[in-house]
Amino acid sequence: MTALLAAAPILLAFAVLLLGRPATWAAAAGLAAAVLVAVLAFPAPLPALTASAADYAPLVVEVLLILLFGMALARLLEASGAMAILSTGLRAVSTSRAGGTALLVFGVVPFAESVTGYGIGVTVGVPALVHLGHSVPRAALLGLLGLIAVPWGALGPGTAVAASLAGLGLDELGVATALVNVIPVLVAVVAVSILCGARTDFRVAVPQAVGGLVLFAGVLGANLLFGTPPAGILGSLAVIAVLLGWARLRGAAAPRVPHMLRAALPYLVLTAGVLGAQLLAGLRAAWWTELLASPPVWLALACAVAVPAAPGPVDGPAVLARAARAWVPVGAATGLFMVLGWLMTTTGMSTAIGSALAVLGAAPGPVLLALGGILTGSNTGANAMFAGTVAALAETTGGSTLGLVALGNAAGAFANIATPPRVALAVQIGAGDAPRDDAARAALARDTAWVLRRALLCVLAATVPFAAAAAVIG
Repeated sequence: MTALLAAAPILLAFAVLLLGRPATWAAAAGLAAAVLVAVLAFPAPLPALTASAADYAPLVVEVLLILLFGMALARLLEASGAMAILSTGLRAVSTSRAGGTALLVFGVVPFAESVTGYGIGVTVGVPALVHLGHSVPRAALLGLLGLIAVPWGALGPGTAVAASLAGLGLDELGVATALVNVIPVLVAVVAVSILCGARTDFRVAVPQAVGGLVLFAGVLGANLLFGTPPAGILGSLAVIAVLLGWARLRGAAAPRVPHMLRAALPYLVLTAGVLGAQLLAGLRAAWWTELLASPPVWLALACAVAVPAAPGPVDGPAVLARAARAWVPVGAATGLFMVLGWLMTTTGMSTAIGSALAVLGAAPGPVLLALGGILTGSNTGANAMFAGTVAALAETTGGSTLGLVALGNAAGAFANIATPPRVALAVQIGAGDAPRDDAARAALARDTAWVLRRALLCVLAATVPFAAAAAVIG
């Protein structure tokens, strides 16, 4: 009975999401239920709650600012034409459709996702994939498969939430997640190769395998050398550099470097700033170096640079206003889910759920995070809901907390590719904004269903090994 009461807030949030209501409604309903359950069955001393809230509040603020400035940066680059210049330039230097696909799926989409997060990489990659000659549904699925660096998306707020709720170090969890993220990378390599025609010509799998290998090694190496926040950026940049170099050796056209550098200047400022600030923070421990190393600082500076560096005219205030309006529901849902996860962890509700699930071993951990990733469409939201439960499950079963949370973090992140609204968005972006009659809308619905089925199959192909690995280490 206690475990059922503890699970009631999460079950209610799931029910609201399954009814098609917004994530904000689900998070608010779950939080309200959690407050009621905490008062009735899981009372905690007020001083302990206050102290824990004071420790957790800065992380909530940081995550919300990352979301705000990340969304603003993406919109500024799109409105100024910088994003079009970058994607066009990258397409122009590809020597084949398979090579261009690998560059976009394993390089460009993870890079855009690592910088801005929350599915923005799909909006960059899908139109470019259509221009490469892929059909709309295939381009949409390929773009979604590029979300294989989501644990480091938007400089890693989801991983930071998981680390905080599980009592782990951020970089410690980042390295562990990078190791187990080999499973989604392998699934993506196989799926992209098949979509590119590997069943009739195995050679198209070569650039996909190279892209996947470099991304895995690059993200892992960056986590070890530079920490978790910039790891996705550096890993995806390594893929872009390797595949562009390979294409150049095979006779591809040289990129228009000055033109592309100007378009990419905000990204360069962000990457260099985060790396330099983290290096400084490692050399000098002080409040101001810690503040300087905070990702929102450099995202805000990148936004400030984006307008004067824009290759075309852009109404900065208007774009920022639209970004702020779009951020409100996303930020509200994320913040509420984070507070929900904190309350359940602090009051012992997550421990009660973990104890009840322990009869099944540790295998349910990654499955819970995968379900959370599909329903919330956010690694941050999924971790806020379930990272504390997975940590409690590890403690109850005697398994490795670090290993189980890393498996869950990677599983929940990859499951984002099968979030129904994101799938629909990917297909709509690929189809363009032309007016549609009834037949066109029906075709769009069929394409969306086709992509969703295959995205769910890819998530299943990754979640089963994650659950098996959790059962072994738990």
